Amino acid sequence: MPSLHANWLDKINLTIQFGMVSTSIAALTLWHIWLSRNFAIFAGTSMSWICVRNQVIQGVHDLSISFNPKIQDSYINQLRLNHLSINQIPVVVQNGTWTNWQVPTYGSLKLNTDGSCIDNACAGGGVVRDHTGTIILAFSSSFDIGNSAEAEAKAMHLGLRLCSEKGLSIYFMELDSLFLVNCFNDLWDPPWAIEYILRDCKNIIPSHASVSHVFREANGLADRLAAHGHTCQGIFTFEHDSLPTTCHAAYQADLLGQPQYRPP
Repeated sequence: MPSLHANWLDKINLTIQFGMVSTSIAALTLWHIWLSRNFAIFAGTSMSWICVRNQVIQGVHDLSISFNPKIQDSYINQLRLNHLSINQIPVVVQNGTWTNWQVPTYGSLKLNTDGSCIDNACAGGGVVRDHTGTIILAFSSSFDIGNSAEAEAKAMHLGLRLCSEKGLSIYFMELDSLFLVNCFNDLWDPPWAIEYILRDCKNIIPSHASVSHVFREANGLADRLAAHGHTCQGIFTFEHDSLPTTCHAAYQADLLGQPQYRPP
């Protein structure tokens, strides 16, 4: 049978300030009663409920300073907080942003790649498009066992290798892995597992090409191609009219310049 304590905790809403205060009062009261009892037993001091009360109130005020409520308290709870002389913390509303894939400059090509790792099974995908957003080359592939960083690096390497083999000189490359972008651009030290992959990428990529980070929402088509890679045995390449059905919506959204919402 659940304890009364557990049932009480289940009813507390910790996303509001009053819920935090209620929980803190209970926890701090038990804590300071225990401390006061220990001082009375081992130090010979007398227990004082006034001292316990003051310490609890001070502790609640200290916790309130750093608390960030997610939901505004009800009017009744606001009155209760006022009665406890606790300043109400306004709810900070964080707005998301809108982003979308940007076409490259006229006459140039852009490569977007992405990796996927599910239960250590790695896959990747990518797409090369021109200034009209038309697909020049798309690919999906399964990789060996590894982690997400290895999947991202292998997708990047495969995309660059396919471009090199087909004589496609890209000017821009985008990934939604800030970690990999910073490692490639020598801002961070790469893990040993992907260091050799990035070294080979630098040998393949055209000297005029830039590698930059984009939000995942602006890398939707590459993301879908990477997910499709888990169903592939080896490397599969596609043109605009042979894309997997799971990629159609993302491709059309990019062609239309449709913005994608990025949560805060």
